[in-house]
Amino acid sequence: MFLTIFTPIYNREEYLIRLYNSIKEQRCSDFEWIIIDDGSTDNSYEKAKQIQFQEKRIKIRVFKVKNGGKQRAINKAVKLATGKYFFIVDSDDWLTPDALIYVKKWCKEIESLQNYNNYAGVSGLRISSKGKIRGGNGNGKEKIDCTNLDRNEYNLLGDKAEIYKTSILRRYPFKEFKNENFITEETVWNEIATHGYIIRWHMVPIYISDYLDDGLTRNKIPRDIKNYKGLTFWVKQSIELKKTKFIIATVGYYALISKKKKISFKKMAQNLNYPMELIIAYYYIYIVYKKIKTKVKGDEYQS
Repeated sequence: MFLTIFTPIYNREEYLIRLYNSIKEQRCSDFEWIIIDDGSTDNSYEKAKQIQFQEKRIKIRVFKVKNGGKQRAINKAVKLATGKYFFIVDSDDWLTPDALIYVKKWCKEIESLQNYNNYAGVSGLRISSKGKIRGGNGNGKEKIDCTNLDRNEYNLLGDKAEIYKTSILRRYPFKEFKNENFITEETVWNEIATHGYIIRWHMVPIYISDYLDDGLTRNKIPRDIKNYKGLTFWVKQSIELKKTKFIIATVGYYALISKKKKISFKKMAQNLNYPMELIIAYYYIYIVYKKIKTKVKGDEYQS
C-alpha cells in the first residue's frame, strides 16, 4: 500500500466528519486510514467506528487506547501501518481535494532519484481555512531539498504537512516518559535530520488547519509544565543542534517554565548540563523580548 494516513483523536467528536469528508473525496485511493482514540471522554471513538462501518471504499482501522498522549499513539500507529509512507493528519484539520494526488506524485519523484535513500519523505504547505500559509513559504521557490534542521535557512519554519517513510519512523520512535503525555514532534524530526535525511519541501498547500482554543498549540505553557521531562529532552537536543538565537529563546522559555514549577536555576543547569549563568541571562533576555513583543502588538491594535 502506498500511504497510511494516521489520525489521533482525543475529544474531537464534532470535527471528525469534516476530516472524513475531505479524505473520502480524495481522487487517490491507494491508502488506509488509521484512527487511534487516545482515551476520549466524549463520543469520539463511537463516531470513528460509525465512520468505519459506513465507509465501503476506504480501508479504515479504528483503535481505542488508554490516554497516553499523541506520541504514544503515533508510535503504535507506525507499528500498525501497512503504507510505505506515513502522513499524520490531526482530527481537527482536513485535506485539500487534491492532497493525496500531490503526495503520490511527489513520492514517485523522489523514488526515481539515485539518492532516494537519502530522503526521509516529502512535504506540502499548511494553510488556514482563510488561505493563509502557516509559517514560511520557501521564498518563492517551487520545491526545496533540505533537512528539518536547515529549514530556517530556506524560510520554511512553522507547521508543514510532512509525509515520512514508514520504515524511517519505525527506526526513530518518539520518547515516552512515565506520567507524561506530550513531547514535541520536532524531537523525532530533528533526530532524523541529524542522520542526514532530507525532505523535499513543496510550496503547494495540501493541509488545512485552524488552531482551536483547547488545542495543544494554544495551551503551550500548562502543557509544558505537566510534561517537564519531555520539555527538558527537547531543550537539551536543541542546545546540541540549533544555532545561538534559537538556543537563547529555547533556554529562556525553559527557564520560564522551570520557574513556574519552582525549580532553581542551579537545578535547571543540572538538568540541561548547561552553564547556569547562560540560563539566567537567556531567561531575562526572553522575558524582555516577550514584553516588547506584547507591547508592539498592543500598539498595533490601538493604532
